[in-house]
Amino acid sequence: MKSCSVLLTGLASAGMILQMACTPAVKAEYPEKWPEVERYIQENFLSYVDTTSALPKPYCFALNPGTLYYWDLYFINEGLMIEGFWEQARNNVDNFVYEIEKLGFIPNAHGWGEDRSQTPYFNMMVRSYWEKAPENEKDTAWLRKAYNAVLKEYEFWTNTNGNTIEDHRTPIEGLQRYSNHADTAALVEFYDKVLKIRFKLSDDASVAEKVTVASNRLSEAETMDFTPRFEGRCNEYIPVDLNSNLYQYEKDLAFYEQELGIRGPINWEKQAEKRAALIDQYLWNEERGLYLDYDFVNQRHSPVAALTTLMPMYWHFASEDKAARIRENLSLFQYPGGLVVCETLPQEIHYQWGDAAVWAPMQFIAIGAMKNYGYRRQTHDIAMRWLNTVTRNFVDPQPATYPPFKYGDGTRHPGYIYEKYTRDGQINDAEYPCSEMMGWTAATFLKALQEVNP
Repeated sequence: MKSCSVLLTGLASAGMILQMACTPAVKAEYPEKWPEVERYIQENFLSYVDTTSALPKPYCFALNPGTLYYWDLYFINEGLMIEGFWEQARNNVDNFVYEIEKLGFIPNAHGWGEDRSQTPYFNMMVRSYWEKAPENEKDTAWLRKAYNAVLKEYEFWTNTNGNTIEDHRTPIEGLQRYSNHADTAALVEFYDKVLKIRFKLSDDASVAEKVTVASNRLSEAETMDFTPRFEGRCNEYIPVDLNSNLYQYEKDLAFYEQELGIRGPINWEKQAEKRAALIDQYLWNEERGLYLDYDFVNQRHSPVAALTTLMPMYWHFASEDKAARIRENLSLFQYPGGLVVCETLPQEIHYQWGDAAVWAPMQFIAIGAMKNYGYRRQTHDIAMRWLNTVTRNFVDPQPATYPPFKYGDGTRHPGYIYEKYTRDGQINDAEYPCSEMMGWTAATFLKALQEVNP
């Protein structure tokens, strides 16, 4: 229910001007603790940094935690730049430049997740750093090198200029899908060691069956991770998030060429406009008022609505009418602990990125999406729920105990922030015990804090 009051703002020759001013519905639980949480982040952010001999020094990378994950680093960089950690933010970008030059793509996870990539955000890291960093922290030679890397990664995702590492093509030219490039042996091993247990699959499946199942699930891991969005057939879906991000790549490639004073063979603005039109044509569901992943084999939308519906709003190419419909339907994902990844539907399998988990990057995207369209109350409320969830568990972590895992001794203590939370606002130990973490949890806290306490 909206809480709005009509304010008389003045008189004009045409009559009275009325403005609807909406009072935020979500109240702060521990505002006096926000400075303490922010101070903890400031003092510890750079403690979650590591390096490896496989990457060039001094390109140390921020952890999320434990390894170099791809899409995590976009959100981490946004937090680092809020706090002015410019050197580390640039190191993170330079790591990815190095990986693209060496491998032709950015792996899902450095060292062990190199048979697929992950939802592409590298380009956005480049532009964000270029626009926000102080002048003495950047130069056009760096931008030219980064631009070449963005272009090379774009070719990986669109299979242009002979890039055949992975096949992202779909029957709809101009729209891409997730994929992987694991060989048969790796896919069979993935089935036997991970999927068989995780999804309670048959021991008696043939090699061909194992490869089909494993390939779809490994492609699914190229997005956020296991999710009900694709019904176990990720290779047959055109995803909202991937294509929305590739739209932004096309917009930014035009921006880089203008900044560098160069002109390539592609009109990137027209390329972006074409992709946006295709997204509206194939991924928009008028009946539900949402962008939904598209099953190109059965020519229908996914039955599972996901918060990725916000991506065209986050990159600001959704029409005002479509944005209004999405805002109206945001309640599908809204819980006391924050926005969950997918709507709640009857499911036999618990998905890590499904209807029970509240993840930091989805709150970050939702804040940006709502703010782009001037939805002040929704922006405030999403930010406030995240601040409340993180701060509540900083003060009094619940559950207070957990099965000992890779980190800790099984007992939680006040004074930390965590990797993931539940829709009820507690620490999320589903699938594996949740660890203390900085990463995108900290970055989203800082983003939310900016919105409610500018």
